Amino acid sequence: MSSLTQTRRLSLVVAFGLVLAACIPLLTTQLASGATLTRTLVRFDRMRTSTATTGTVCANPTTVGTEADVQVTFPTGYTVSTTTGNWTVNTTNLAWPAGGTAWPGIGTATAAAGQTVTFPSTDLTVGTLYCFNWTNTAALSIKAAATNSNSGTVTLRASGPTVIDNGDFSTASIADDQIVVSATVAQTFSFALSANTDALGTLSTGSVTSSPTPRTATVNTNAKNGWLVWARDSNTGLNSASASSTIPSTTPGTNSTLTAGTPGYNTGVTSSQTSGSGTITVAVPFVGGASQGGGLDTSLRTIASSNGTANNAVLTMTNNVAINAVTPAATDYTDTITVVGAGLF
Repeated sequence: MSSLTQTRRLSLVVAFGLVLAACIPLLTTQLASGATLTRTLVRFDRMRTSTATTGTVCANPTTVGTEADVQVTFPTGYTVSTTTGNWTVNTTNLAWPAGGTAWPGIGTATAAAGQTVTFPSTDLTVGTLYCFNWTNTAALSIKAAATNSNSGTVTLRASGPTVIDNGDFSTASIADDQIVVSATVAQTFSFALSANTDALGTLSTGSVTSSPTPRTATVNTNAKNGWLVWARDSNTGLNSASASSTIPSTTPGTNSTLTAGTPGYNTGVTSSQTSGSGTITVAVPFVGGASQGGGLDTSLRTIASSNGTANNAVLTMTNNVAINAVTPAATDYTDTITVVGAGLF
């Protein structure tokens, strides 16, 4: 064989080798890149700069293959722990995107180097969005600078390893990711009487007369320590100016039950409330019942109290009066009862 022929053959081999060498990177790149994931999501549970955080990874496979692991490459500048034990996971649905399904075979990371963390996986189904969460804040911290479009990649791999699918994601780091909500609740106290008159009508020696429509005092307050209500009257009894006569209050400061034919006058109190932290206590002298109550005088006397807040706390005040056969006749028997309340803030 001539040296010219040998030279030509050698040139062809060299040329083929050069072409093959040029193609191999292209083939390798194509094999390594795989197809693009249909959907990719990486959520960081905190986005504040320099903050340790947990998070969620979701991916939707595009290509049929037998997955062996998933690699997550986090954005440049994020502090990624290379201790695989820090990369614990779970598949609790923590507000995942609609259709998100627990990632099968996911487990604690098997490798962590640089920005890339590798987690084990079992086979995935094309068209399903799979998600898992990393659960330890020691695994990752947000970058120190507040920037947008911080990019990373999620890669599904078969054993080998060979790339099946991959997808890019983008996130942001911000100076503060929290909104502090503040408000003020003012101290409140309301007090109302249901009416300002109590007409007892014509009294009889044969029975004790009681308020036909007992008047009420209603308390609403957020006073945490409770509230009190006091009462006093103007005459220490029912007084008639025209007859110069008084039906006396029955032993102010003590509880009494009136009987027909024995002159007396008292005020009985009962209570109720819709809600509140407090328990209402009617003062012992004024505990109400049939013809039962306490006498009032010109001093303010506690008729009821509570040890907490009140929503629609109602005191029902019934005035009772009894006369005898010699009680002077008159049409102007009257008394004025003053009722006041206060909150214990």
